[in-house]
Amino acid sequence: MKIIYVHHGQRDVKGAPSQDDGLTMIGVQDCELVAKILESAPFVGKIKAIYTSTFFRCKNTAEIINKRLDTKIVEDVRLNEFRSFENETWTECQKRVIECIDDIVKAHEEDDVVVCVTSGVNLGAFICLAYGLEPTEKTPFLGVPSCSPIVFEV
Repeated sequence: MKIIYVHHGQRDVKGAPSQDDGLTMIGVQDCELVAKILESAPFVGKIKAIYTSTFFRCKNTAEIINKRLDTKIVEDVRLNEFRSFENETWTECQKRVIECIDDIVKAHEEDDVVVCVTSGVNLGAFICLAYGLEPTEKTPFLGVPSCSPIVFEV
């Protein structure tokens, strides 16, 4: 199974950052470009769903990409970014995201492809899962450019 991690498009912050922040025009263009790339990928017919964080910028990214893919969108709070839950540690965040990915894998067939739209810091959990690493407080807190797709084999 392939899981395509996609960081949300560039965040439009007006004032204090909020989970309701939308996307900049560049962010929207990046989403449209990623959608075009995914639409032309050899596995396009195997994309069964787009899973997304519940944050507006992630849902908006998923919706823009889905204009070309036309598949179901599933929101899951476990894809929300670090510190979305009170007193959550970095290790707990990674474990939460890994649990979500595990459930996604269980819900799909071996040759399916899904897209996961989330925040950049959650890439650490995808890497831990892909390489069989145990999440720790020392796992790098990664930043990812706008709408960067990364394919993982699970």
